[in-house]
Amino acid sequence: MSSNRRAETEKDIMELSGHEMRVLQELEQDLSADYPRLARTLGRTGNPVRAVRRLVLGAAVMGLGIGTMVYALALGSVPLGAAAFAVMIAGTYAASPPSVSSGLRRACRRGTSSSRPVEEQ
Repeated sequence: MSSNRRAETEKDIMELSGHEMRVLQELEQDLSADYPRLARTLGRTGNPVRAVRRLVLGAAVMGLGIGTMVYALALGSVPLGAAAFAVMIAGTYAASPPSVSSGLRRACRRGTSSSRPVEEQ
């Protein structure tokens, strides 16, 4: 019974009024018209299968790097320790999602390069 009540409460919280929906649609249209590259960048949806695959691959590589680091410490080998550190960094990079911020910066820079007067309300 409490789960139904909670679901109804969450549903009520998520609903938007007709006016709010229109305002959001207008904002989206304005964004698409003024900054098409930014709108495309923000509108991209990631592939969850690819994200999980990247995370698993990155975790495996990171685990390999940690194991190699422990082995290098046991041997007292500095070059092997440095290589293990590089493998751990590669695992972290592989597990991280692709950067959106660089695309956003480029789209914002191009969109704001023309000087347009700010509209007052």
